[in-house]
Amino acid sequence: MADGLNYAKSLAPGMRDQLGAEWGGKNRAIYDEFTFSGQSAGTIVNVGVLRKGEVYLGCEIVNAALGTGVTLQVGDAGNDARYMAAQSASSAGNIVGKEAGAGFGYKAPADTVIFIKTGGGAATGKVQIVWYKAAPN
Repeated sequence: MADGLNYAKSLAPGMRDQLGAEWGGKNRAIYDEFTFSGQSAGTIVNVGVLRKGEVYLGCEIVNAALGTGVTLQVGDAGNDARYMAAQSASSAGNIVGKEAGAGFGYKAPADTVIFIKTGGGAATGKVQIVWYKAAPN
């Protein structure tokens, strides 16, 4: 039995089905904030979830002066600096587009918790983050 041309096309998987987030997906912005009150270096604050198949696109952080030598990085359980290597947060300011090479375009193989991790000293002050991901329709 033969198939008509359009019937055959209707059965073939489309790019959207194969690539999901990368082809025709939706850009999502996730916002969170946390106020540190003397937490030690190595403190982890969960700020969202990259669901299976979603793609990490970047982040922006606005921070108060958190303390002498304090750094912030963004990562997950597989790599605590996958999305952003440690950046100084000892002065108030914005940390924009400092994505680590492994993080930009990272497609989650399973649901992955995204977190901010402190380093360098005890942190005191407010941190706000917006991070972006591409999600399938």
